[in-house]
Amino acid sequence: MQKQIQQQDLDQAMIDRHYLLEAITLATKGYGAVSPNPYVGAILVKEGEVIGRGYHQYAGGAHAEVNALQDALDKGHQLEGSTLYVTLEPCCFRGKTGACTDLILKSGIARVVTAMEDPNPAVAGKGHQILQDAGIEVVTHLLLDEGEKLIEVFSHNQRHKKIFVTLKAALSLDGKLATKHRDSQWITGEAARKRAHYYRGLHDLILIGKGTLLVDNPSLTVRYGYKTPAPTRLLMLNDFSGITTDVITQYHFFNTDLAPSLILYDQKNPPDEKIASLLQAQGVQLSALAEITPEAVMEYTFNAGFMSLFIEGGAAIYDAFINADCVDQYLLFYGPKLIGSPQALELWHSSPIEQLQDAPLVTIESVELLEESFLTVARRRR
Repeated sequence: MQKQIQQQDLDQAMIDRHYLLEAITLATKGYGAVSPNPYVGAILVKEGEVIGRGYHQYAGGAHAEVNALQDALDKGHQLEGSTLYVTLEPCCFRGKTGACTDLILKSGIARVVTAMEDPNPAVAGKGHQILQDAGIEVVTHLLLDEGEKLIEVFSHNQRHKKIFVTLKAALSLDGKLATKHRDSQWITGEAARKRAHYYRGLHDLILIGKGTLLVDNPSLTVRYGYKTPAPTRLLMLNDFSGITTDVITQYHFFNTDLAPSLILYDQKNPPDEKIASLLQAQGVQLSALAEITPEAVMEYTFNAGFMSLFIEGGAAIYDAFINADCVDQYLLFYGPKLIGSPQALELWHSSPIEQLQDAPLVTIESVELLEESFLTVARRRR
């Protein structure tokens, strides 16, 4: 009898994980649209049948649980006795939308299964407790790693009160950003560039420095068929030398019809009145900081409501953020070319490391072949 009970428990756990994995996949349909909220998916199951599906579609919109319940009701299903599978603990406070726990309590749902507890201190187990106190069976932490991966930016924001920083770089096989003459297009192939655009779409901000702006004239939008608004484009400037009238009127960054643009500059080196007026006429936002450092930029942008930062280049920006130990995720795309030369651009050219034992460690999460290029994803070790 005991063996039979254990087998039943095992079978139910497998079923629960199956539906949670489906809910995690469903949550990713909110691609690029939910910030500053987390990605969340929900599935309603009754008597072995999926009766409703929902996901958080965009910031300010209905939560995944609401959409799943509404989907079931629209199809004519009764909710009493059903199981709700949701990737994140249901919220228990009223924000732009009502508390999901209130809706669940009124619905007749008998069982709630979640991948993980909400890292938001305003919830953090309280939602689960409210449901349990009302007699609803609650099972949680079934897919903790997968759930954390789904909402890593949100979790980082909640736990560290900082913007999540991703550094993306295209490198030759021997680790060079560009030749000694600053030629870098294209080190990687088409498939790698497409994947980079996917990652762009996951972030709120995309950062470049003046060198990349003037040499490459990038648009910094999300292309290759990915359906998400472009991130806000961010330019860090110590001074406005080189930012001429022609540059402002002709370069993509200053065309705010493509995407919003923000310039953070050193307050000791402001633009002259003509340049400032032209930038403002173009719709470019200007903000002065006491100093232009990675830490200052991160603090300003997080306080302004941005949750994630995608560093697009160039070498000086990479170097500054690595030196400051401000990178949470590395996306290193390697192409099938060898550049060599001590004058070629390096990812971390001012590294102070002299002994290998002093080198900072990262966790290599994955390596993926992308046609003739490959992508290495690595995480900062805390």
